[in-house]
Amino acid sequence: MKILWINDAASFTGGAETYIYQSAHTLSQEYDVENILLYNVDNRVDYEYSKIFSFISVLADLEQQVSLIKPDIIYVHQVNNEQVLEKLSNLKIPVIGFIHDHKKFCLREHKYTTIGHTTCSKKVGLNCYTCLGFINKTDSFPYISVNTLSKINAVQETLKRFDHIIVASEYMKNHLILHNFNNEKISKILLFSNPLNSISYSNNITKKKCFLYVGQLVRGKGIDTLLDAIAKLNHHDNITLDICGDGKQQYALEQQAKNLGISHKVSFHGKIKPSDLSAYYLKAYAVVIPSRAPETFNLVGIEAMKYSKAVIAADVGGIREWLVDGITGQLFSSNDSSGLSKVIEEAAKNPQSISRMGQHGLEAYQKKFTSLQHCNTLYNIFCDLTQKEDFHVA
Repeated sequence: MKILWINDAASFTGGAETYIYQSAHTLSQEYDVENILLYNVDNRVDYEYSKIFSFISVLADLEQQVSLIKPDIIYVHQVNNEQVLEKLSNLKIPVIGFIHDHKKFCLREHKYTTIGHTTCSKKVGLNCYTCLGFINKTDSFPYISVNTLSKINAVQETLKRFDHIIVASEYMKNHLILHNFNNEKISKILLFSNPLNSISYSNNITKKKCFLYVGQLVRGKGIDTLLDAIAKLNHHDNITLDICGDGKQQYALEQQAKNLGISHKVSFHGKIKPSDLSAYYLKAYAVVIPSRAPETFNLVGIEAMKYSKAVIAADVGGIREWLVDGITGQLFSSNDSSGLSKVIEEAAKNPQSISRMGQHGLEAYQKKFTSLQHCNTLYNIFCDLTQKEDFHVA
């Protein structure tokens, strides 16, 4: 089977790109599959990333490239060009889309309100204008762009003509159905993290309690709430925080830590290569996911479970589909720094409980979140679609 992957980036940029890389690798190992990638001309190729594909090229003339490549199936990921999506929806080849985020379901793309920064899970509609969500920042003059319901609706109608949609959580499946997607054309497949080759698991029951955040430094991830929570911990000098990642909010968050008087407790390490993150997971007492934007799944949680680490996470989006409250971790309400502070304090006081949650998390990972389980289901969907003749029926 020849699979044509289409994604704007061709490097280890984020969760979507990691998913593509690991899925393509597993499929090529387990099945007779050839993987080809087309990417956006504005992005650079990472050499290590490209090695997993038999061929990789800039997306130039989609119809001509598809004609030359002759794929059996096309698997679409993060593509922001509406014209490309429209062309894909009209091809006489089965096309599958993976919905990684809320960009096609929110005027401001992030699914939390502009005023108050509260989590939102509503259907996109006229109420979005009162949120001021249609005004977005850009990197070039005039430094703002305006999104409209008509644009959002047009993209959604295009996606509805795809032959199938993959999502990672029941939350996201329900969100698509809320936007009138065809339930029969949506499959939920839990995400995964590749297993570790060899590792000595550490329960980290020590006097020093180092909590860990991994991800982008953007407002939707709620790191500001986490910093406020750390600042509320009185008489807990043994609690520290490692932050691995970069993003638009990095300087503001560093200033926030300074203003709160917790700079000595918080270490901003910047973006860490995937191969180097192991050291941070191993060192961690527990992993914190303080998101205010509803997570479509969140791979960091699965990574943490793989390292036998308990997870403290905001109760948003698809988090509950892998975190069992009190068993593999602890939930708190998004934007609630006081609530998060109490959870962190209790976690620090109960290392045996945290260790037990980490072990339960590892067991859950081994049972439900491996690449082989995901790719077996995915491959079967591919096979079913390639045998059909009625492509792009809404």
